[in-house]
Amino acid sequence: MRNKIILVGGVALLAFIVGTRTPRVRVKERESVGHQLVRLWNDPKAKKERRKNAERRAKRVAELASEQRKSAEKRAKALARRSKSTFRRLRK
Repeated sequence: MRNKIILVGGVALLAFIVGTRTPRVRVKERESVGHQLVRLWNDPKAKKERRKNAERRAKRVAELASEQRKSAEKRAKALARRSKSTFRRLRK
């Protein structure tokens, strides 16, 4: 029950925030939704934010790839050590 109340509260908060931000967007009379989307997509502020977000994501992906590479190298070295010791035991 508590989780449902938190969920409803979160949805209400989100609706409030979206509702308070909506009047800030200037919509011309008789402007189609498609035209509004194109206008908002081409907005310089929106373009700048999309570029910043793309750069942040690219940087994070590079960091994650580096971490994965280091982890894989570490596991490969450990596996190589174990396989050498196993091979030595089998040779005797």
